[in-house]
Amino acid sequence: MNYQSIELQHQLAARYVLGSMRGLARRRFQRLLMDLPPLRDEVAFWEEHLHQLTDVIPIQQPRAVVWQRIQERLGWVQPRPAASFNWSWLLAAMASILLLVNVYMVVTPNSVVSPTIDRIAVIQNDKARSLWLVTQREQKLTIAAVGLIDKLVDEDYELWMLPADGTAPISLGLLPQQGEVMLALTQKIDWALVGALAVSREPLGGSPQPVPTGPVLFTTDLLII
Repeated sequence: MNYQSIELQHQLAARYVLGSMRGLARRRFQRLLMDLPPLRDEVAFWEEHLHQLTDVIPIQQPRAVVWQRIQERLGWVQPRPAASFNWSWLLAAMASILLLVNVYMVVTPNSVVSPTIDRIAVIQNDKARSLWLVTQREQKLTIAAVGLIDKLVDEDYELWMLPADGTAPISLGLLPQQGEVMLALTQKIDWALVGALAVSREPLGGSPQPVPTGPVLFTTDLLII
């Protein structure tokens, strides 16, 4: 495995910071961090830019029984004695389940569900400088300009989805040259079938065609988180 590869360093650093790298692989990566300064830079990048995910991921309070078990395993409290089986408790639980089913059946369409982020991508230039951070949640994209982007006056940067099956690209919208934008997609996309993302330079307002008409400048992968 070529650990000098910029793309490989980028992917490994993302897995390390996101916590999906475990066991021997994680310990081997930590040893590499001592020898490869560029790898440390990649880790610092992910740590800096992924902290903003905490703004959209809701805080989850563990249930009392889960918190009790955590404290018992840590030795903070004495384990509770096992309770004898109680039929009245079972009947109460069944009643609660029936109540929840009834509530679920009459819930209104306006009920709010806490959002979760599904995928993330970092768009870099040919010098491995990060330009945009893209986060995908359901059919919405949040795109933040995170680097020094060459400013366009009479043109725009446009983001495209490249299907894994090689069919025609799909426009996802225009990229900000500074700040952050949220794009609500009008076309439903199956994100599991996305092969990559691409950025092209287009006339002001975007490509006049359903495919890129200007040069494709950058491509990147979507990471599942």
